[in-house]
Amino acid sequence: MKPFKVVRFRSPATNPLLLLLLLPASLSAQEEVIPVINGEVRAGGAPFPGAMVVLHQVSAEVSGEIDSIQAGPGGSFQLTLPRVPAHGVRSEVFFASVRHRGLLYFGPAITGPLQLDSLYLIQAYDTLSVPTGGADLPISVRNLFLDKVEVGWEATDFFQLRQSGDRTLFSPAEGVTWRYPLPASATDFEVGQTDLSPDAVRFEDGNLAHYAPIPPGDRFFLVRYRLPMDDFTIPLPGMTERIEILVRDPAPSVEFPPLRPTSPVELEPGNVFSRWEGDRLVDTEVESGLLPEPIQFHAEWLAVILAALLGGVGVFAFRLRGARNEGEPQGTGRNTRDGLIRRIAELDEEFERSGDRSQAARERYTEGRRQLLDRLKRLP
Repeated sequence: MKPFKVVRFRSPATNPLLLLLLLPASLSAQEEVIPVINGEVRAGGAPFPGAMVVLHQVSAEVSGEIDSIQAGPGGSFQLTLPRVPAHGVRSEVFFASVRHRGLLYFGPAITGPLQLDSLYLIQAYDTLSVPTGGADLPISVRNLFLDKVEVGWEATDFFQLRQSGDRTLFSPAEGVTWRYPLPASATDFEVGQTDLSPDAVRFEDGNLAHYAPIPPGDRFFLVRYRLPMDDFTIPLPGMTERIEILVRDPAPSVEFPPLRPTSPVELEPGNVFSRWEGDRLVDTEVESGLLPEPIQFHAEWLAVILAALLGGVGVFAFRLRGARNEGEPQGTGRNTRDGLIRRIAELDEEFERSGDRSQAARERYTEGRRQLLDRLKRLP
């Protein structure tokens, strides 16, 4: 094997001529940023000529529409901002919107000068009305986080649903566009984050309901609620491509059939979650249930139980031996070795059966047993 050859590069800083060649043409002046949005409007996959593009500004001082322009033949447009946005200096956001078939579509928020260097795209879609009760959309990912509380569970439920069509779903009667059942016992519903309108998310008759249009793509909801019982059922209608249930430790032993347990995960230092997972589930129900805790005995109770078991075995063995020796002429008297051993066993059994654990009873039992043992020791 040939040895490696070390190649040493000379730093440009050590070569003045090379350094001059690598530097920009002018070191004294920085390129000026022009506060202009160069954008394009599309409807589906085609340019949207003639669309009215509206420029919005949101800041601590003013919020609202500040300019508008009609898109050109190729859907292109150009809007001039009042100044170059500098979010670290001024708390303000600029964005543009278009209205198509009665629905409003927004472009990305502009908060800094770097966002002015690329094409600003506003994507609109044709529309498709949903049936009464909403559209059936598959769940691409669902993560249910559970925290055990004194009674029941606190749940944080993340849904990512897939709208794989090429048109925006809407309800002509401004009704529900998508509905999904939560556990029947869920209460104290609260909307967290969503990439759709949070004001359009509601909790109705045990269902998560959304009343705003849903454009194509993956859309997510994060909701919180309380489960007042330890045992509950999670309905999974339709297709669920991936689901994980994560229980924050420490927690009681629990199971979620038909989901399978997998390795725990630490999402941040000190927060460890036990996990159960399932893939490509169709019209399924997940049943949660607490597992019975293993029986635990204190050391002193274990000693008492063990002594009782050994005593019972000893009495049984002695009686069995006595039964075998019935009819033998020798060794059957009460003052013989076998007779004294039998009387000690009978005394032990009588004390255990009486249940009297008073000091007087214990002293009588101890003294009687001592006398029998003394007599047994004096036998030849």
